[in-house]
Amino acid sequence: MLELVAIAAMAAVVVVLGTLQYRWINEIGVAEQERLQSALAAGVRNFNQQFAYDFERLGESFEIDPEAPASTVRTRLVRLYVNWTETTSRPELVAGVYLWIGDNGGAPHLESLDRGPNQLERTAWPSSLETLRPYLEKTASQLPPSMSGHDATYYPWTFYGDVPALIRPLFKMASEEADADMTVRPIGFLIVQIDSGFLKDRYFPDLVDHFFGASGFRVAIRNAGLPAQAFYVYDSTSPISISSPDAELNLFDSVEKEARRRGHAIVEPDNESRQWQLVAQYPSGSLQATVARWRFHNLAISIGLLVILAGTAALVFSAARKAEKLAKFQMEFVAGVSHELCTPLAAVNSAVENLADGVLDHPAQMREYASIIRDHGGRLERLMDEILQLASGKFDQTDAELQPVEVAAIITQGIAASEPALRAAGFTVETEVDADLLPLMADPASVRGCLENLVGNAMKYGGTARWIAVRARMVQARGQGEVQISVEDKGIGIAPRDLPNIFEPFYRAQSARSGQARGVGLGLYLVKRMMEGMGGRVSVTSQVGRGSCFTLHFPALGSPELSQSSIHNRGWLRRSYESFSASIAKFSSGSH
Repeated sequence: MLELVAIAAMAAVVVVLGTLQYRWINEIGVAEQERLQSALAAGVRNFNQQFAYDFERLGESFEIDPEAPASTVRTRLVRLYVNWTETTSRPELVAGVYLWIGDNGGAPHLESLDRGPNQLERTAWPSSLETLRPYLEKTASQLPPSMSGHDATYYPWTFYGDVPALIRPLFKMASEEADADMTVRPIGFLIVQIDSGFLKDRYFPDLVDHFFGASGFRVAIRNAGLPAQAFYVYDSTSPISISSPDAELNLFDSVEKEARRRGHAIVEPDNESRQWQLVAQYPSGSLQATVARWRFHNLAISIGLLVILAGTAALVFSAARKAEKLAKFQMEFVAGVSHELCTPLAAVNSAVENLADGVLDHPAQMREYASIIRDHGGRLERLMDEILQLASGKFDQTDAELQPVEVAAIITQGIAASEPALRAAGFTVETEVDADLLPLMADPASVRGCLENLVGNAMKYGGTARWIAVRARMVQARGQGEVQISVEDKGIGIAPRDLPNIFEPFYRAQSARSGQARGVGLGLYLVKRMMEGMGGRVSVTSQVGRGSCFTLHFPALGSPELSQSSIHNRGWLRRSYESFSASIAKFSSGSH
């Protein structure tokens, strides 16, 4: 009862721990997800703010007053560029500055700012700007012929992503007379080319390292529309999901907001589908999927530990039960051995005392008492041999060789050894030996020991029939010839549940224990081992209330089993057996 309570308590503890662990892991998972989301949001926000600041300042630094005289456009542009390089922390951001302008209504031409002398010089269209020329021609045709100076001042920059570059129309006063209204007309475009190599190699990597480095998120810059094309990827070995990144943000939306806040011309992408978009994702997939996997892994580990804990508890209880059974086996073994020792010792002591006291004066009585002493002394010797053989883990006559044994003669010897006990108990013994049996290749002492054990068992459990039959015959079994010697009785029989364990050490059937039959459960175990040592085996058939039949199976001369036994020169018994304590722990108590 106490053991069941302990098992129930342990199961309850495991269930409670499992429930608490599940709740803790869920809470930790939620907290971890919130932490990663917070880190992601902070990284995106700070990245976006820095990008918006840099590009808004770039556009602001190259704003040319449309109401200033047109003749000063180039001078003012050079001055703006010099101021930019002196005040910015990233002068490498600008790859070149160009004017696409038509003087005095002439055809427009391209001028490039030479950074050496800091002056504009007429130049051919570079290959990096080839895609920009048709765009400028189209945009120029769509500009109004004139507009107010206020509108021109706040006319937006256009971010052209294919180059990339910032583009803005140039204006001049429609009339430079003092009383003229503040109307301006377009005369060309200012082109600020952005260094794409600097963006990819230094600018974006620096921002990602600074704002995302510790969080481990993957970051990319791509166009907002489909199909998505990446302009920059922080880690090219880890692709980012197109459909479901953890965060995405249109960068030039923030640049526009920053320009409006500062009161300057805004920056717009030339096409909404091609504007740059910041996307971020956790390395192992989406943030939610990553946290879910993390939660699952931790939960699996926790459940595994709880299973190990439960298994350990089960092993402890199992070990306790085995220790209890072992103690019981030891007690039964000691009790059985004590009983087996005390009975013949008492008989010997009684006979010796009578002889010593001179009670006996007739030779026949003296011979009878001598016979008693001899029989009980032999019983003690056999019992001690069995115990010592098992306790030592092997049989002590390992040097004996298999030799031809006459079946009829060995059966006669085996029965003769038990003849006094059979006669005293009133048993009838029938023998039946086929006349044409070939000799056995066996150890004579082992065969006699097996027969004595089986005949002794038949006497103990033979019931009131007082009948034993010993038969020997040649049969074909398992495709080979073998000699079978069987010992049969009409006693109490063996229950089917006991048959699988009947040859195990110390096992005694329930009927044997209930009948108070003497024995320690070693006889049949030793018979099995002796038969295996000679290359044979032992089997049993039984019916409760109708008796049992034990059969010794010997390979016939010339059989493969016997040849193999001879090749290995196993002798009488050359097997290693289980140790005494291991045998006790493994098997249950008693023997038929």
